[in-house]
Amino acid sequence: MITQLSEQRFFRLLSECSPKEFAVNDFTAALQELANHLADISINEQDYVVLLRYFSFGLNRLKSYRSQFEQGEKCLVLSD
Repeated sequence: MITQLSEQRFFRLLSECSPKEFAVNDFTAALQELANHLADISINEQDYVVLLRYFSFGLNRLKSYRSQFEQGEKCLVLSD
């Protein structure tokens, strides 16, 4: 299940190391896909320990990208 989260397009876009330009629409669509995926998981998974581990993984991954962007290790340019 955690592999499914890391394979989401949103995380793939964030993991790009090049200063490639992405359209805002790409990120918007990827974020919507991630939100739908998380909603599906939270509705279908009955084990709260699994859900907590899953959401914790996603949060830690986002924090990791945030620190990389803040330190200038990754550059991201959005275009319209």
